[in-house]
Amino acid sequence: MRKVRTKFSKDLGLFDSVLLGIGFIIGSGIFLFPILMASKAGTFSLVSWVIAGIYSILTGLCFAENAQKMPRAGGLYAYAHGALGNVAGFLTGWAFWTGYWMTLATEMVATSLYLKFFLPSLSDFYRIVIATVIALSLTAINYRGVKSGGRTEDILTIGKLGPLAVFIIVGAFLVSYSNYYPLAPANVSLLPAVGSATIFALWAYLGVEIITVPEEEIKDAKRTVPRAIIISVFTVMSIYLLVAAVALGLGRWGNFVNSQAPLADIFQAATQRYVGNAGGILLALGGLIAILGSINAVILGAARISYAMARDRLFPQIINHLHPKFKTPDRAIILQTILAISLVYALSDFTILASLAVLFTIVPYLFSCLATIMLISKAGWKTHVLHTRWTPFAAVIFSVILFYYIDLKVLLLGLAFILGGLFLYYLSVHGKAKPPPLASKSTD
Repeated sequence: MRKVRTKFSKDLGLFDSVLLGIGFIIGSGIFLFPILMASKAGTFSLVSWVIAGIYSILTGLCFAENAQKMPRAGGLYAYAHGALGNVAGFLTGWAFWTGYWMTLATEMVATSLYLKFFLPSLSDFYRIVIATVIALSLTAINYRGVKSGGRTEDILTIGKLGPLAVFIIVGAFLVSYSNYYPLAPANVSLLPAVGSATIFALWAYLGVEIITVPEEEIKDAKRTVPRAIIISVFTVMSIYLLVAAVALGLGRWGNFVNSQAPLADIFQAATQRYVGNAGGILLALGGLIAILGSINAVILGAARISYAMARDRLFPQIINHLHPKFKTPDRAIILQTILAISLVYALSDFTILASLAVLFTIVPYLFSCLATIMLISKAGWKTHVLHTRWTPFAAVIFSVILFYYIDLKVLLLGLAFILGGLFLYYLSVHGKAKPPPLASKSTD
């Protein structure tokens, strides 16, 4: 009897894909980092939001170009594997997957931070326990199908945009331009300060690649994915710049540096005499919804990366499994949740976790942009999305420069994970992997 292989179900359209991208990008970062970034670069931190946005646009365009040429589950991993070979494919996938389950851990910690706004007397441990229960609940939803996970993401994304819109519109009338001065903190070197702040801005921006991960579950992926990427990046960049500019203008950022829910606290202080605590509660709820949206999106996305790698024999074969009824990578979903929860209880420092997640996202961004160069060069430099062949070259240079601004301790931790991955590759995977799709075509 011939074995019938379970295949993905195509349940996601353009609307779902755009909201998936926006839902993952707009997470804890914009609710937590505007003040932390201001503490490093003052009002010049707005420049960091622009720089990180430009990086997201450059890389997003590369991902869109790749998606036109190679619509496969696994996103950035699939592009690097197909264009650059098994070793680069493994490194990309390993970093991509690691960054995602670390992002899940980071957002769980962010959940506990924002819960303190509502439960100030509850200890850190019990707030982490609540965050764990939330992550497990969203894992169960995504386990039961991409359609339920996608619909959940639609609801959470719409729910988070409302409070941000209120913050921008109401806050714009309460801004005091004197709060933007001095433009930079005293005794700081401006260029390193802006570079350091840009790393935190990247945490807020990273995530548009999530749209490329479930490509085999997206209707008309060759057209839908590039359009969804471009719409998502430009929408988020506009929102971030407006939110950050209003946040710095509502009050002296130095008064909120130690806040665990800074956007909510700033808005509450600015609107207290008009609506009491209602403004702060609204923004705190928005922050929680935003974080839940990111958790849901990363649960959906990370499993498709490890599944795609296992399907290509670059990851243990036990992960190469789709649930026969729900058509989801069930074992991959369970594995990533276990790893993320374990990391949260071992390391709960939000800034270190966020920096690690950024590092492990820049690595696959770099390899994916290198893949873009390879793909368009093989196509005679003809492009579908890019207006110039120089875009991926600029994105590669940008990626390399960003490594310079990542904290040394985070770089060393990241290097340890990379070396561990390479050890795993040569110990158990090398020689067993399927040839990359483009390489196999060229030898036919």
